[in-house]
Amino acid sequence: MTFSEEVQQYFQGNYVIPARQRGQASVEVKAGDIHSSLGWTRRVPLVCAALSSKKLQRNVGVRLTKKEGPPSGQSPTVIFRYEILDREASSAQGAEPAPKRGLLAAYGVAAHLYRPVGGGDAFLKAERENFGSVVPEIHDAGAQSSVSGSARP
Repeated sequence: MTFSEEVQQYFQGNYVIPARQRGQASVEVKAGDIHSSLGWTRRVPLVCAALSSKKLQRNVGVRLTKKEGPPSGQSPTVIFRYEILDREASSAQGAEPAPKRGLLAAYGVAAHLYRPVGGGDAFLKAERENFGSVVPEIHDAGAQSSVSGSARP
């Protein structure tokens, strides 16, 4: 388990779940409280990064609404305030991932087209190996010479 996952698990188990059970709409946490509760030393920046991450918000089912503290944003005194999202949509274990947006929504859309040739990577590798091996002759109606430089009558 990574340090970020430890922060996420601790935050969820000790802050978010109890707040949901009490029917709270929001929760706040001080980075130093989690840091000391986990028994860590000199890992405050990691705790702050984990608490700011979109991954934590998505997995735990919260939305960061406010971050108060020094300008660096990496101090034990930084306070994170979260809105607790809908319970059904945010059950942390086994939740379906949020729908992909933008270009990520197109990821894998043509995978079936490349299966017969061994997949997309195999297709690109073959194309790179053959790239430039065939140079087409360019004919210009108004020009007297071809690409090779030979003159035509």
